[in-house]
Amino acid sequence: MRDLACLIWAATLMTAVFGSAVRADTITLRDWADQSVLVHRVTKSVCLLFVGSSTSVHLDDVAESSARLMARTGTLGIMAAADLELAADVATLTRSARQIAAGDRHSVAVSLLLRTNPRLSSRYADKRIDAPTTVSAQLRPSYALVQDLRVMSQKFQRDLCLFLTDLAPEDAASVFSDDIDHFEHALAQLIEGDRAAGMAAAPNIHIKVTLGKVFAKWKTLKPILQTAASGDVLDPRDAQLASVLGDAMLANLDEVSARFEAL
Repeated sequence: MRDLACLIWAATLMTAVFGSAVRADTITLRDWADQSVLVHRVTKSVCLLFVGSSTSVHLDDVAESSARLMARTGTLGIMAAADLELAADVATLTRSARQIAAGDRHSVAVSLLLRTNPRLSSRYADKRIDAPTTVSAQLRPSYALVQDLRVMSQKFQRDLCLFLTDLAPEDAASVFSDDIDHFEHALAQLIEGDRAAGMAAAPNIHIKVTLGKVFAKWKTLKPILQTAASGDVLDPRDAQLASVLGDAMLANLDEVSARFEAL
């Protein structure tokens, strides 16, 4: 009954706010990455509330990111009837996040949040391969990696907090280690190029300098992530520092993305 109510609510919201359906071929790689960024951002902000980290900041972020995620669902949503599932998942995630932020730490709300997050984030993994972009075919491999790093800047924060609260899944450490390696390798590819992968180095000095700023922050963030991946106890203050670093990296990567789109 609750699932049916979610579907009806999502359909009503999408119809009222966005009218007719959006064609699937108009949904860009950047659109899907933006959605995944917000999904992880909502979840990590809720999680940080559990560990008492900068409560007012994260309460505001839950409200803001939830609203942005719901608005973006209209762009990504009802291209076909099956995509009502996307809208319903967003409704579940945002409602659960707001319940928890309001003080309802009941296991049902937490369980719904943790189950819905991976379903929504998997949308990006599925769509990133074939989603259209606004950049040239030559730049697409680099541009796609930029979107991956944008998503991972928030996914790292989510996972770190889940380690702190003992809510991380059993294979979290292994996946986390793989993510660390992927981020570092992808960042090097973007800066230096990778001939074997058909990727040129950063196409202009502005992109290269901004990626250098990301790398500087990464050198501080990486040891914190490795501590969590190794199973050692993580200081909650390090999780807060990781949150600040991740957000700063996201701002840099947003700039890099925009510069690619302007080429």
